Amino acid sequence: MTALDTALASLVRHHIATPAQPLLEPAPPITWLWAANGIFKRGVNPQLDALIRVGDTPRVPGLASLLPHVRWSAVNGRLPGALLTPLLAHARRAGSGEQVLQPIEQQYFIVADQGRLCVRVPPQRSTQTRITYALIPGGGELLLDVHSHHHMPAYFSGTDDRDDQGLSVSAVLGTIFTTPRIVCRVNVHGQRQPIPALSLFDSLPEGIEDNYANPHA
Repeated sequence: MTALDTALASLVRHHIATPAQPLLEPAPPITWLWAANGIFKRGVNPQLDALIRVGDTPRVPGLASLLPHVRWSAVNGRLPGALLTPLLAHARRAGSGEQVLQPIEQQYFIVADQGRLCVRVPPQRSTQTRITYALIPGGGELLLDVHSHHHMPAYFSGTDDRDDQGLSVSAVLGTIFTTPRIVCRVNVHGQRQPIPALSLFDSLPEGIEDNYANPHA
């Protein structure tokens, strides 16, 4: 084994999930897991510990079943759903006034900054189908990447798939002027898993529906 092979091997772990030890202690960057209910991929960095299911396997007696998870170092539990209320209001204003006939997408970050959770709007250039934006303004620890789809449904596009290649959690708000819907997913180094919005938020504001069970609505 070459020095490069050794270095690369040290970045990836493999684990068989047993009832006695379903998970290893978190360690960056990637762990592949063989569980009773499939193959899982775990990504870890100082800010985020995320586990997703990426494939089927024959059921093997004696292995433990796993559930996907999202664990932020800056948050104990889920995010307040109330954070989505001002975010939705801002996204709607982007489609009002002179832009009502050509509403634009908007980019947002939910961040933790010195113990406070807030929504930040980065400097951005937006169109009806594309957003180019800067890094999080004012610093803070990124928890969730959210963008709006104005009149279009809530879904992740091919562009989103190309952008979400690292370790992150993301969401899209769609049909924001009529029946606001949200779709959420976890991205672990090139692979992704949709998850229910209530896996990330403690509640959804009245009027916002989760598209998890009906992703094409």
